[in-house]
Amino acid sequence: MSRRRRLCASLSVAALVPVLFLSLPAAAQDKKAPIRAQKVLLDNDRMRATEGVFKPGQANPMEPRGHRITRVLKGSTTIERTHSSGKTEKIEWKEGGVYYSPADNASSRNVGKGEVTIYTVTMKEKK
Repeated sequence: MSRRRRLCASLSVAALVPVLFLSLPAAAQDKKAPIRAQKVLLDNDRMRATEGVFKPGQANPMEPRGHRITRVLKGSTTIERTHSSGKTEKIEWKEGGVYYSPADNASSRNVGKGEVTIYTVTMKEKK
């Protein structure tokens, strides 16, 4: 290999090293729980109604949420809710059950083995 080619090859490798280090945080983010998908059924200035499947390991991100009612349409599982204060609680969701959650800043993760189909109505703050 010519001297010029060796120089180009070593420069290419040197250029890749910073790219690899910059991509490490992105790879670490991939290990976060997948966010559950929801289908929005109604969204107006007063409330939002959604339906979705909450699979084991899936989560909702930490964000402010209004008062909400969740009905488990199908399946049963255990949900772990983490509040912005760091407090966690486990809730057993049973098929047919209706659960109230006060307005808060929290995330939820399905830590159980079951998949549930849920219907949630969230109240919005008055503007």
